[in-house]
Amino acid sequence: MRIPCLYWGWRALACQLLLSGLVFTRPALATTAIERSFPELVQRADEIVIGTVNDIHEQWDPERQIPFTLVTLSDLTILKGNPGSELTLYFLGGHAPDGKILSVAETPHFTIGEKTVVFSAGNQRDVITLVGLWQGLLRVQIDTTSGTEFVTDHAGVPLRGIENGKWLTEDKAARAEGAAQPEPPSLSTWRQMIQQELGEAYGSR
Repeated sequence: MRIPCLYWGWRALACQLLLSGLVFTRPALATTAIERSFPELVQRADEIVIGTVNDIHEQWDPERQIPFTLVTLSDLTILKGNPGSELTLYFLGGHAPDGKILSVAETPHFTIGEKTVVFSAGNQRDVITLVGLWQGLLRVQIDTTSGTEFVTDHAGVPLRGIENGKWLTEDKAARAEGAAQPEPPSLSTWRQMIQQELGEAYGSR
């Protein structure tokens, strides 16, 4: 069964899961995400941070009878919002006390020690705490030749820039033909673009 709305509150979601018999069953609970442009990611986010994943653990909620997976980011560079020294993101899903699993399809996975850029909204309130589901997660990697940090999408595809509000990713067909690819902007450049978009958003109000 496909959940028709991505941004339900926790109580409504728990009730729906129980009524539909979807709690702790496989395959994973399906989700539908609306494609978000770069300006939308920036404007819809409550918090935008660059941070390193330092903890991932599951937590069972006995009142609502549902599990959460908590992902904590530290060493934050805060571009929007006021999360404090750390930001803990709450995702629906994980193990129940009896070992059964609840999972939400297409929820992005995190790894301890990885550096990320996250666009978070509705944390501890909505089903998915990232704007546009996987679209709200960017991963930071290091160019082994230059030592420069650059940004990829959630799947590890380098981002080459923005055109008409959309991400520009690597042209795999062109690469296969030996065509040169533009160097991806550095993390610092992406930071400047986010700050610029924030300035334009606030300036238009």
